[in-house]
Amino acid sequence: MKIWNKAYMILLIKKVLAGQGSLWVAWLNSYVFKDKNFWSVEIKPSTSWCMKRLLKMRMEVHQLLSTGAATASSIWDSIREKRPTVPWQKLLWYPMHIPKYSLITLMAFLHRLPTKVRLQRMGVIIDSHCVLCSAEPESRDHLFLFCPTAASLWESIFSLSGLIFCACSWGDFMTQACINLKGKSLLSLIMKLALNTLVYLLWEERNKRLFQGRSRTVEDLLKAIKDVVRLHLKGRTFNRLLTVNFNLCNHWNITDL
Repeated sequence: MKIWNKAYMILLIKKVLAGQGSLWVAWLNSYVFKDKNFWSVEIKPSTSWCMKRLLKMRMEVHQLLSTGAATASSIWDSIREKRPTVPWQKLLWYPMHIPKYSLITLMAFLHRLPTKVRLQRMGVIIDSHCVLCSAEPESRDHLFLFCPTAASLWESIFSLSGLIFCACSWGDFMTQACINLKGKSLLSLIMKLALNTLVYLLWEERNKRLFQGRSRTVEDLLKAIKDVVRLHLKGRTFNRLLTVNFNLCNHWNITDL
């Protein structure tokens, strides 16, 4: 997010340099720059915080704009740190993925969700018991895999897809998912949608119970997952002559119309 914000700041500077198309740019030229320009104007104590940030980026912007970067995405791609693609990338970002669901799953992959175990280690809270079962500490692996609520949902999802769920650690579970959910098959698409939806809804349910005192049953959560998958794939054409696709559409109630 910091890099994306920086990319838009650079794009804003690009518009300032163009000198037109905005009342704000016209105001800068008349009342801030006056007889100078963006490159030569001095940073004064009276300069606004926003303008100071922009002016301090002059050297970097000069080097970057000389490369021809013209859009926010091209600027972002030029300044971001490039790393090897992670193996679980396609579990989150795939055709028809739901961005807000994938984002929560991404945070779970990066171990960035503030589970009770993490908060306890930081000294923020004392009680680390899972809000869904009250039996075990609320770690990432417990909340999304080992908690009875999570395990029940996984078993149902796997059963609907003709698969068998075997409880294991988060790392092992996602390694198997990366291996088995490749390609563009209907089974792969359903399982990826269900995976991201389940993680999102479990985190949402955890927060609703913790902060709002509201709760849903396992049946309610399963119905919500099935509705997301069904509505997301409704009306799409699949080869129903394939037995596996025919069974999947029936079990998940996916219709052509």
